[in-house]
Amino acid sequence: ENLQILHVDNANPSIVAQNIEPSTEITKSLIENLSDGAVLSFGLESADPRVHESNWLNCDSNQLKIAIRHINEFGRERGTRGLPRLLPGLNFIAGLNGETRETYTMNLELLKELKSEGLWLRRINIRQVEGKGFQEIPENEFRKFKTTVREEIDRPMLEEIFPLGTKLKDLWWESRGGRIRLPEHLSEEKYRDSSKHGEPGITFGRQIGAYPILVGVPYAIPLESGSDIIVTGHGMRSISGIEYGLDINHATKSQLQALPGIGDKASWKIISNRARRGNKEQGSFASVEEAFSEAGVTMPPLASEVFVTTH
Repeated sequence: ENLQILHVDNANPSIVAQNIEPSTEITKSLIENLSDGAVLSFGLESADPRVHESNWLNCDSNQLKIAIRHINEFGRERGTRGLPRLLPGLNFIAGLNGETRETYTMNLELLKELKSEGLWLRRINIRQVEGKGFQEIPENEFRKFKTTVREEIDRPMLEEIFPLGTKLKDLWWESRGGRIRLPEHLSEEKYRDSSKHGEPGITFGRQIGAYPILVGVPYAIPLESGSDIIVTGHGMRSISGIEYGLDINHATKSQLQALPGIGDKASWKIISNRARRGNKEQGSFASVEEAFSEAGVTMPPLASEVFVTTH
């Protein structure tokens, strides 16, 4: 009863494809019992039939597509934390025997086909084989493939899986100023100081899980704390967001500007008008709409979702 997050890791797409009926029951059971945001990573490794034959790989592209369609059919519904309940992931390995420059074209064509079908992949992992007995990797083709995947597949996929305005709950804030969690983030009290909340900076966090999406918020949030966010933008492998439930009567300049549509001038207008009301003893804004209208600032579409007024 104390278990909060339950996820799985790898799955064999060929087994799924060859056993659709029992796989359906298993998939439904996973969706029912796992926490949302679960990912089944499929190890295709290469879309090139020659690579499959040379390395005795047990899944081909057709089997993979069947398995990915199957998981998408049942797993895209969102759970309590705002995430699709169960999505496939896909693994590629570069440098396997039999690989040629054309291999990367085949890999990319497969991904484009999946994308054109509207199928979702939560993550695409591209690795290089290590150890003796394998061939040289064509570096130019490998780098071009990886860049193309990140720009033309990953980012559009994130935009579909995490549309603007999506609410994600229970993020845990883990690093400040950069994506990497550093020892001082745990040892120095200043990173956990709640009085710094909303100051300039950037904070990174994730939901707990097997393959959590990285979220960046453009202001300081105390580390080792949790909160909920609304998605405001997309990178190639991460997203940006803003906490929701922020009081418009106390939001800092950085917090206001974290919402697309509020720039430097607009944020200062809201803050200046808020200060004038305080000097005139008019009290707090009664509504979010009042805060924007009195400042003469156009209210962005997501403002009513992000900001609140408390009395």
